[in-house]
Amino acid sequence: MTSLRRVLAFVVLLPAVAALLVVAPAEAAQAPVAEKASCRRTLPSYPILQLGDRKPAVRTLQCSLNDLGLGPVVVDGYYGRQTRRAVWKIVKNFEGGPPPHPFRINNGMWTLLFGCQLPDRQLAEGAHGHAVVVLQRALRAAGGTIVVDGDFGPQTTAVVKLYQKAQGQTQTGRVTGDTRFMLCMGGVIGQLS
Repeated sequence: MTSLRRVLAFVVLLPAVAALLVVAPAEAAQAPVAEKASCRRTLPSYPILQLGDRKPAVRTLQCSLNDLGLGPVVVDGYYGRQTRRAVWKIVKNFEGGPPPHPFRINNGMWTLLFGCQLPDRQLAEGAHGHAVVVLQRALRAAGGTIVVDGDFGPQTTAVVKLYQKAQGQTQTGRVTGDTRFMLCMGGVIGQLS
């Protein structure tokens, strides 16, 4: 009787386990969509983050790391091992080696995260859309006072000129390869925090 019970238990449990294996991947595939929808990339300011932090800005960091293809990083608001691994993919390649505090997210790292997402084309007054939103986020992270609205108007031109001046570039107000390079390198207006 004991072996009959084992066989029956196996026959009864097998379909249940198989159902879990079929349902779990479908639910897992939907999770990134929900995580992506919950990403808030535009913040009033971009704070300093440290390993172990649990706050909404960590979600923004995680989303930005995923945007750059450095994940997958689960967007859970916790700056833990998985987020650290994605940050390491950036800092390990810094010229001169990793900084003294490689996992500290400061204004330069925020600028880099957005600046490296800019398209390889010129952006100038009159442009609008997602590329301008990303540019405005990068400029805000770099220390510029700017509204993130997706319209490259006089305010964005003025902040681009301020940024170019801080980087020792010709102040054209247009974002070309040189300005994109400095944004992607994490250049800021003023001092690194």
